[in-house]
Amino acid sequence: MRALKFVLALGTSTSANIACDTFDYVVIGGGTAGLTVAARLSENANTTVLVLEAGEDRSEDINILAPGLLTSLYGDDRYDWNYHTVPQKHLNNHAIAHPRGKQLGGSSAINFLWWTHASQQDIDKWGLLGNKNWGWEALQPLFAKSEHYLQPSAETAEALDTDYIEPDLHGKTGPIETTFADIYEPLDEAWPRTYGTLGLAVDGDPRNGIALGGYTNLLNMDLKTRSRSYAVTTYLQDARPRNNFHVLTGAHAQRILFDHARDQPRVSGVTYIRNGTSHTVHARREVVLCAGAFGSPQLLELSGIGNTRLLEKHGIKQVVENENVGEGLQDHVYVPLGYKVRPGIFTLDDFANDTLFNEAYEQYVANRTGLLATTSAMSALLSLEQIDAHEYPGLQEIIEEYCSRPITNRSNDEHALQDVQQRKQSLLCADIHNEAIMQEFAVPGGMSWQEANDTTKLFAANTAGNFFTITAVLEHPYSYGSVHITSANGSEHPAIDPRYLSHPLDTKLLAAAALHLQEVVQTSPLSALLESNGTMYHPSYHKLDTVNAEA
Repeated sequence: MRALKFVLALGTSTSANIACDTFDYVVIGGGTAGLTVAARLSENANTTVLVLEAGEDRSEDINILAPGLLTSLYGDDRYDWNYHTVPQKHLNNHAIAHPRGKQLGGSSAINFLWWTHASQQDIDKWGLLGNKNWGWEALQPLFAKSEHYLQPSAETAEALDTDYIEPDLHGKTGPIETTFADIYEPLDEAWPRTYGTLGLAVDGDPRNGIALGGYTNLLNMDLKTRSRSYAVTTYLQDARPRNNFHVLTGAHAQRILFDHARDQPRVSGVTYIRNGTSHTVHARREVVLCAGAFGSPQLLELSGIGNTRLLEKHGIKQVVENENVGEGLQDHVYVPLGYKVRPGIFTLDDFANDTLFNEAYEQYVANRTGLLATTSAMSALLSLEQIDAHEYPGLQEIIEEYCSRPITNRSNDEHALQDVQQRKQSLLCADIHNEAIMQEFAVPGGMSWQEANDTTKLFAANTAGNFFTITAVLEHPYSYGSVHITSANGSEHPAIDPRYLSHPLDTKLLAAAALHLQEVVQTSPLSALLESNGTMYHPSYHKLDTVNAEA
């Protein structure tokens, strides 16, 4: 997989300078949300819309379009903001890399292409937290509206065991193409059948409301061109021809401006830097902030919206006091395990052979076929009940302890999110045994044990051979952290502190999940494709148990 790091883009383009400095709407961030919102707003021909995107237009870049090249994007500053957390106390003080898309399309340009749906109970909890318009019934039509599902061939459906899909539940006319890859390997075929052996096969389409079990995940991929279907190839492509729609790339927003002529400050525009020069653009109606989980709170604080003490510390004049800004950060902590595959089983490690990789690359460029025209979609959403986690020592006791007492695991013990976090914890605890608490997924390739805490380097084995990496991710972590500015300079990264594993329940849940991964790889037919029927490849130990799983 190391060869993927050296692929060069075929070409990029940059939007031209804008002809005016006032628009009805200014959207900060041309990522997944920003392009969707901007495209929808521009459907009104009498409304002018400007998108400010700090990254570039890489819509013709093969690295982004080719499904098999997605891991080459992580850690490359052409595509990735290269965010890192502050050292994490409960992860041996490691600073964790956070890949975030740095081009039009945002992280939809660098993600795994997975089109995954949560359960009805999961989504209804959003509504129960205070916004009734974010429940299952309200969102179901919008899920379908965004999707254009293409049924796989009979051969693909049989190989990847996709009979769980109910086509009528999926959108037919939306912009995002979803389907199953028609190029696959033995590991892909073994995955859903292994969960069947365990009695954990998915029971129906997750769009029916129940998302539990192991299955082949849908991909947001255009099967006609075998390329990534994302915010740029869909929402942006549809909006580009409109005269009222404008995009400015290389424009890094620095702060939001306010009009103080009225009783309450009113947002009036944005300052941004482009090619080293500061510019100002004005909004007649609204500025829409879509700068992501890290960029949005950073920009609010730079603009004077946030905690008084923090703003004073960095010499920023306060416009609105709101101590919630930047608080309540959560992230899906994960644990990966690696295994050697039997001789003759293809994995991404084969691309360490430059000849093979160059042939695959040239084949994809020429006719969009071959090994780079696909990506794996091995996934499973599982509950505690399904993984028999009740047998894990101390887990039930810690669930009862922490689910019955008020939250104290906050990055700021006084902030006003306490009530929301308490209600959220109550909702999660109520279904903790029967709802999905983890997602298992696999990548047909090796991992670097020395870099296991760096997402940008994780899927790149530093040992010769062919490997299989299986990972468990906590769906609902109980640890809360924060993201805050470290200076008044908008070009500096904020301090990102998810406080991974600061809540004891997260550690127990993740350890139980790791033990289940071990059970999966030792189950047929997957085990038959792995060396020694699923003996872990690790320099320190080859088997997890209830003692070392939390180490």
